[in-house]
Amino acid sequence: MGKRTLSSCWKQYEKLSQNYLAAEADDPAIFEKLSILTEKANADNIGAALHTLFVLPFTSKCTAVEFTVDCVNGIPPHQTIVDEDEDIIRLHPISAVKFIKTARNIDIAQKNDSDFIRSRHASFLAEIGKMNSIHILFLLVLQRVAYMLQIAHLEKRGGIIEVAEDESYHTLLWAFKELEIFLRKTYGLTIRAHYGISWYESDWITGR
Repeated sequence: MGKRTLSSCWKQYEKLSQNYLAAEADDPAIFEKLSILTEKANADNIGAALHTLFVLPFTSKCTAVEFTVDCVNGIPPHQTIVDEDEDIIRLHPISAVKFIKTARNIDIAQKNDSDFIRSRHASFLAEIGKMNSIHILFLLVLQRVAYMLQIAHLEKRGGIIEVAEDESYHTLLWAFKELEIFLRKTYGLTIRAHYGISWYESDWITGR
């Protein structure tokens, strides 16, 4: 068997997670395979690549990225979360694959929602959904970094801190900007041209 890598590991996660999500109810057999894969991935420190490439350049707050498939209370709404006790970022592959599936199935009605905030967010997700799944995975790790850096927090007169409306959109937007920079420097890939993404608001976001 070849050496397990982030790319090969993610392909396995994606396939198993899709099967798990397609099941009408919790499937113990699929979940066991996901749990075994998670034990092996964490034992081999597969998350180290994500930590080195997308966390360390911005913050030293967390010391590692590890996978988890904990579904005790159902699939969590977050794709990543900071474990304050262990000082690590936990990445939930099933939730990440669910996010990708949602982004790739945004319909016209969602894009044309009468509420601007919902419409903008849905339209941006549809653009993100055009990307390769592992690039979306990178994006989700970068989004957690954006939350940690509080890039959507606004300091108003008098030192009052306020979270910008639609924080999830703004953190994704920052993450997209940083992903663009990384892929251009590392692979010479211009993701907007490569995937046909028409979204330019990230050009004006700088963070704090």
